[in-house]
Amino acid sequence: MKKGMKRLVLPSLNTKHLFRMTDSTGILQHAKFSVPNYKEGYTTDDNARALIVALRLFEKTGDKAYLDLVYRYMAFLYNSYTDDGYFRNFMNYSRVFIDEKGTEDCFARSLIALSYVYSSDVLDSSIKELSYVMLKRSLRNVLELKHPISMAYAIIALSMLHDIKEFSNEAKMYLEVLSEKLLNLYRKHSDENWKWFSDKLTYANAIIPYALFRAFAVTEKEKYLKVAKESLDFLTTILFENGILRVIGNRGWYEKGKERSYFDEQPIDACDCVLAYTEAYKITEDKEYKEKALKAFRWFLGENVHKQPLYDEKTGGCRDGIEEDGINQNQGAESTICYLLARLYIEDLIKSEEKNKEVV
Repeated sequence: MKKGMKRLVLPSLNTKHLFRMTDSTGILQHAKFSVPNYKEGYTTDDNARALIVALRLFEKTGDKAYLDLVYRYMAFLYNSYTDDGYFRNFMNYSRVFIDEKGTEDCFARSLIALSYVYSSDVLDSSIKELSYVMLKRSLRNVLELKHPISMAYAIIALSMLHDIKEFSNEAKMYLEVLSEKLLNLYRKHSDENWKWFSDKLTYANAIIPYALFRAFAVTEKEKYLKVAKESLDFLTTILFENGILRVIGNRGWYEKGKERSYFDEQPIDACDCVLAYTEAYKITEDKEYKEKALKAFRWFLGENVHKQPLYDEKTGGCRDGIEEDGINQNQGAESTICYLLARLYIEDLIKSEEKNKEVV
């Protein structure tokens, strides 16, 4: 731990808001303050992410209440699943999907959730069989992905499936195809001062280097590690100012050669920074990455531009973002899930360090 940096004390695990936002259909998309907002309905995006968190919580605690959530979110994914292996995304409160096909991100995030289910050691074979059927049909669609962030999500799913006999060869082949596509985009858009996969930084940026670290772990190809480090280090120079995380604002993003947007900052970006820096530290053992992971998590707790916490210890929810004049007080599904996922990763990091008799 660096001199002057306080030891991180994790808030107690509070999942009340996760349960509050979940009804018999799935997790609702938005909240008004801490009250679920029925008017905005549901998304497959959020239910896929919630499935990952619920499963990790069940694995961690053995609490059957989380297993019930796993089944509920899994049922939502199956309901959104289409015959051609894609997923619809937006459902209104009347339980009617209002789109025919979801986004590339929705598709790839759903693959991650299904991969978690199929690779889990604590779930019954029957739910895993459903994930297998869905994955078998959906995997062939990964080669149609065009968006770098969606490709990165798919690589994460494929990196998990690589360890499973039934998917190993197929997963590794698709993972390398998508990783090469990312490298081609990197070569096309990067230069001495801009080391990125497009001419614009938007949302969830850190998920791309995170995916390439995962690709390196599977293939041991140094070119993936090289670009993962270069792109994450480039991102670091932009996202950290005066020792705190300031993620790219969604009001304009950051286009190459132009001024970056600082507001609104979203929890998904802080969460993905936690994931990326944790993975980078795991692979490289560079303590700078560990410190950045901890700082990224502290963003949720008040180490941000407004010095106000986004995580609400009373409700267990996470506020939706940092605006120019303060904190967005609504506690939606994405924000709360991202906080919980980041917390689980940081807790694993701390426990790993303590096991190795290192001070965090």
